[in-house]
Amino acid sequence: MADEPRNDKEPEEIPTTPPEGELVEGPQPAEPPESRPGVASPLMGEEIPTTPPAEETPMPELQSAIPDAAPEEPTPEPKKKPRRKKRGKERLPSACNVIDCTRDHQQFWRFTGGRSMKLVDVRDTELDEPVPQKYTRRDTSQMWQPHCQNDAWLPMDQVFLKVIQLPECEPEELHDMVELQLEKNSPIPVSQASWTFDVAPNVGERNDGRQTVVMIVADEAMVEDQVAQLEEIGYAPDRLEVPVVHQVFSVAREAEAVDGAWIYPRMLETGPVCTIAWWSGGVLRDLSVTHLSSVNNLNELTEHITASAWAGEMAGWLPEKPAWHLVAERELAERWLPHLNEWAGQGVQVHDPPETAELAAASAQRAARPLDEANLLPEEHRTRHHRDDVDRVWLAGAGWLLMFYALFVTGYFYMLNILRDDQVTAEDARDQSEQKLKPLEKEEEKFLKKKEYDRMRLMAAKCLEVVATRLPQGMTLEGLTFNDGKENRKNLSLNGVVPEDQTEKIDEFQNSLISEKLTGNEPLFAQVQFNQIIDTGRVGTGFKSWVITCELNMDRTKREPRKKKR
Repeated sequence: MADEPRNDKEPEEIPTTPPEGELVEGPQPAEPPESRPGVASPLMGEEIPTTPPAEETPMPELQSAIPDAAPEEPTPEPKKKPRRKKRGKERLPSACNVIDCTRDHQQFWRFTGGRSMKLVDVRDTELDEPVPQKYTRRDTSQMWQPHCQNDAWLPMDQVFLKVIQLPECEPEELHDMVELQLEKNSPIPVSQASWTFDVAPNVGERNDGRQTVVMIVADEAMVEDQVAQLEEIGYAPDRLEVPVVHQVFSVAREAEAVDGAWIYPRMLETGPVCTIAWWSGGVLRDLSVTHLSSVNNLNELTEHITASAWAGEMAGWLPEKPAWHLVAERELAERWLPHLNEWAGQGVQVHDPPETAELAAASAQRAARPLDEANLLPEEHRTRHHRDDVDRVWLAGAGWLLMFYALFVTGYFYMLNILRDDQVTAEDARDQSEQKLKPLEKEEEKFLKKKEYDRMRLMAAKCLEVVATRLPQGMTLEGLTFNDGKENRKNLSLNGVVPEDQTEKIDEFQNSLISEKLTGNEPLFAQVQFNQIIDTGRVGTGFKSWVITCELNMDRTKREPRKKKR
């Protein structure tokens, strides 16, 4: 920022009491203390009256703002925000992005998680430059555990900050307690406001049973405009916050003596904007934002600080000797310091402001907080983002499933073609082998037929031998039939005559046939059956006719010719 011309005129005398008719912020006692007509000024050593003069009249602006007989309009109900869930163990996300589009250029920081957030990339580009998609790609874990992956900053000059002291309570009850204070403290109609809160740290232990909460309120239309601008560059925010809050809270951890006023100026296109934080007893007491018309017009700043100090004196929290701290860049501090020292009557301590990347790191380090804490992003946007995350995961899963199915089908048909080719190749090889085996098969067929024929000849000769040797004396063989067919069970049929008084020789002959062996222990006949014995029909002969059928013991399975398999 270019240096502006230095004002060589003598600094004007700054009043230590508010001008007549000025409305002072902060709580005021119901009755002025009677014991003290005035209190010592913490600023210039003068007395600051605790009661307005008798002739003082209300502010004309306030009178004109109150109609004489206007009916009371119904108070709009504040927007209901979901209750906060009980906080579990906070775990940093795997990655967090922080973006600042509140000035004339865009700054982007990329952090990766672990035990702490580590800065891995920084971008400083034009305001409308799209954010690379590789950074804004949403985590799959957003489906079941929404967390802050994309953090964005809001302009501090368009956000109202208010410190309230509330009784200690459970974390899930704090939201409702802050909501009860919203209508009383919000400068914006509740129906048009987007609000949230953050719990401020204390220096040391606090034993009064209260806690400090910073109420953060912004115009809903402004928030919607900021979200629309971020989405135009491809950035879907999970949290909208004001970085100066991190800077104010860091004092409780880093400063040795925190009590007093801390001034945080920031240069914007519209002019300097100063955030003033008051600490007393290690507790944050007041937090406000004031706009200056120019960098050299410090009267506006000192008037605002004077009014805040007067309100703090009346509320009872102003330190007896407040310290003054200016957190500004060296060039600005050198310009402001002489005037602030003369006005405060004591030395103003100058502190180097943190780098913007350090504020981004503070935002990323607190990314594990629930999304409904210190977040001005409207609930409908968070719901839409979560719904988009769920749809994206399901669509991605369906896409992967379809891809695997397509790969499976492609692989199936590819392998099927390979198997078919292998099958054709194998069949061709088999056909060639069969062509080579045909002569051998014919020789084998001849050999098997000859072997079977020789066996049947052997069995036929054996049958003739058995009948000739086993036929009992006195029995007469009149007929012998031999059939070598495998389908015929009567391979050998014998018939003859026997004297009537020697019929027992038929059984003797039958048993001898049954016990006959072909080779070794293999029986010659599988079954020998004596059918019948009848008279011969010859007059006066005295003989009986007999018939015996034998089934050869042989393999009756038909040998079929080999078929060509396809």
